[in-house]
Amino acid sequence: MLHNPILARRYNEVVIAAIADVMVFSEAEFEQLPGDGRWEVVDGRAILLPPSEYPHQDLSDALVGMLRQQVKALQCGFAVSAINVFIPRRPDSLGGFQSRVPDIAVSKHRPKRHFEVGSPPELVIEILSTRRGNVERTEKLDDYALAGIGEYWIVNPFDRAVEVYVLQGAEYNLQQTATVTICPREFPGVVIDLASLWAA
Repeated sequence: MLHNPILARRYNEVVIAAIADVMVFSEAEFEQLPGDGRWEVVDGRAILLPPSEYPHQDLSDALVGMLRQQVKALQCGFAVSAINVFIPRRPDSLGGFQSRVPDIAVSKHRPKRHFEVGSPPELVIEILSTRRGNVERTEKLDDYALAGIGEYWIVNPFDRAVEVYVLQGAEYNLQQTATVTICPREFPGVVIDLASLWAA
């Protein structure tokens, strides 16, 4: 049962409480969260993600469209926006369940509903909403590495560049900062022309 008295009431009648009030300790509890929002779970705390601003969503739609078109044509995978990726539990974690929602995930296998622990996508992509970024280069970098995701892109629309991180051992190393074209390692033949992306 959810450890949150507010969610026991009709959630559309109230504003979701502070993060500390919404605790999730299992996948079963995660499934009880309201279905009309995007939720991440960090250290056991459920976080209702705010809607993306138009420029961010527009760029995300353009990039997932480019990826989806190419992986479908090559019959090599699937590209999807805003899907939950479950993260293995850290020994020092306050909760027993962790989940992230990358802007885009690209995978060789189609998930049923979420990417489960032990079966992550090959590539996740985050798009910066501010030039500096925040969790994209810290917490999410660590979580995606822990999940075993082989490649992680950080799209920086302010500098018109994409940082490409590749998992080596248990940590990501910055492989390149792409400004012209970018090719995901696990999807040969897929090429993203960045000039076309910025112009989309």
